[in-house]
Order: sequence, then C-alpha cells, then structure tokens
Amino acid sequence: MYKLYIEKNTTSKELLKKVLKEKNIESDIIYNEYGKPYLKNNAFYFNISHSSCYTVLVISSKEIGVDIEKITMRDRVIDRICNDEEKKLIKSAEDFTKMWVKKESYVKYLGIGLSYGLENVNTLELNNFIIKKFKDYYIAIYGENLNKMED
Repeated sequence: MYKLYIEKNTTSKELLKKVLKEKNIESDIIYNEYGKPYLKNNAFYFNISHSSCYTVLVISSKEIGVDIEKITMRDRVIDRICNDEEKKLIKSAEDFTKMWVKKESYVKYLGIGLSYGLENVNTLELNNFIIKKFKDYYIAIYGENLNKMED
C-alpha cells in the first residue's frame, strides 16, 4: 500500500513536513551512505522527487522509490542508459520518459541513487512499477505490494 502526494511550487522538505504533520509523526530524518533519507525509529518509508515546478512524495510501509520527469526525448541519454532491447522499445518522448522514470525510481528504491548506474537497470526484468501520467509528466513508483493506493 502506498500514498502519492503531488504539489506545485513547494520544496521536498516542505512537502515532507506537511505529510509528517498530517500523519502526526514526529521523527528525525537520517540518511544512508548514499544520501537516501529515512525516518529514524519509524516503520514508515518515503521517497521524494521533483521536476520543474512539481514535487512528488510517496509513502509506504515498505521500502519505496519514486521519480517524476517532464515528458522529453534525450537521444544522447538513450545510448548511455538503455540496453539494446530497451532501445528498441523507445519510439517517442513518452516511451523514453517512462523508461527514465522507471530506472530512477528503481535505484532510489534500492537506496543507492544514481551511483548504481542507470545503464545497470534493465526495466524489462522488473515489474513492480506503477506508472502515472500527470499533465505533461510521468511518475514511476517502484516497490513491493503496490497493488493498493491508500486513501
């Protein structure tokens, strides 16, 4: 189960504070060695991403990753981050953006960020994604038990 928050013109920190207050959670934020934030002494997981003027935050009872990107085509990036099979599936800016957010949400889920290397993520072998189109953006959420969204 997860819950997704999307806000315009806010910072990651402001959105997280708002959600923690809404959930009545008081906890210090700690970071792993790669910079992924966690709540100290809490079984609540979260992940944050932003693109242009939008910030997204996803919360879950299990480890989770999220990414948001404006729909765009970046031909030079395709060669750097996609394997041959993934390249064959990219026919449009939407295809590319969906592939990109999947890769980023997965490495954020792992808690190692981009240091893992997006080229090492084969999206064709992963299936725990939820992809949402929001205006001219795509959002990918990666995690376990994403079949239900919290109200």
